[in-house]
Amino acid sequence: MPTLWLFDIEPHEQRYTIEWQKHLPKQLMSAMQRRKKPWKLEVVHGSATSGRTTPGAFLNFAETNAYKACQIAEFSLLVQQGRVKDGDRALFADAWHPGVIHLKYMADLLPLELSIDVMWHAGSYDPYDFLGRTPKLKKWSYNFERAVFEAADRNYFATKFHRKLFTKKINPSQRCTYRVVGWPMEYLGPLLKPLAGSVKKDTILFPHRIAPEKMPEAFELLSEKLSQYRIVFAQKTPLSKAQYHQELARALVVFSANKQETLGIGTYEGILAGAAPIVPKRLSYTEIYRDWCYPSKWSESPSAGRRNAMILVRYIQKAVHEPTPIELKELGKRGGRQYFNGSKLYASVLR
Repeated sequence: MPTLWLFDIEPHEQRYTIEWQKHLPKQLMSAMQRRKKPWKLEVVHGSATSGRTTPGAFLNFAETNAYKACQIAEFSLLVQQGRVKDGDRALFADAWHPGVIHLKYMADLLPLELSIDVMWHAGSYDPYDFLGRTPKLKKWSYNFERAVFEAADRNYFATKFHRKLFTKKINPSQRCTYRVVGWPMEYLGPLLKPLAGSVKKDTILFPHRIAPEKMPEAFELLSEKLSQYRIVFAQKTPLSKAQYHQELARALVVFSANKQETLGIGTYEGILAGAAPIVPKRLSYTEIYRDWCYPSKWSESPSAGRRNAMILVRYIQKAVHEPTPIELKELGKRGGRQYFNGSKLYASVLR
């Protein structure tokens, strides 16, 4: 019986990684059972973390290295002990992981028939990502990203937008190894549902990190002109997941002016909770939400945000009353089928 070794991402309360640590192994196990695949699942955890992230970043840039280093050390010992067998597979929930190179090194030199699959969230190939905004990093990071891509047997992207962005910047030689699969987030459906009648709907919500690529200043400007609503920056304070879900339940709309976005998870969470999406016509939003997007030029820069503030305010005020709950439910179902669902990922990993 082959083993699927899952290298998870360190859990953080204000990131979806804490939910992935709980739900992703369960979902993989369920997929194994449905597909009647005789696989065994083992999760390779890292070290304990403080739960604090680098300001404006998705993770903590020091602790993430400690976490990943522990995963590499643990797995290397398992290889040495003979517990990793020919025919096993490793799935990295985050492709930006030095362990991909370590595993490829061991697999090629021992030798060991070990397949490696990786999931790309973001990186220096995205000019608006934290890594992409760091000039010193780009002296070597493109080569690292290309090496990871080439070392992996299968590279997974959540959307066509990010796959195109990656291949255009990195220009890997083995493009046949990538697949666009959405992300394994089907657990969100049961967690988030509209709570009509039991929760006061009065909030305009900014669900994103407080980081330059998320353009919080655009929402700050609009909030001054929307004083009749309760304005919430979800990640200005350390909310628990339960508190965050309560804010989603109170939201009339969820707002984005993002310049970088892998999948738009906060927007989708809002839709599931009965909030209307206010997102620009750019990035993966155009792929997922299509004609639900406002013109990109309204918020393409801080100056554009100031010029078009009143247009956006009127757009938000209209969205408070539109669309209908049925339309939002259908939008949530469509997003769940095509993008926030791990079925394509599982079919590839477990084939």
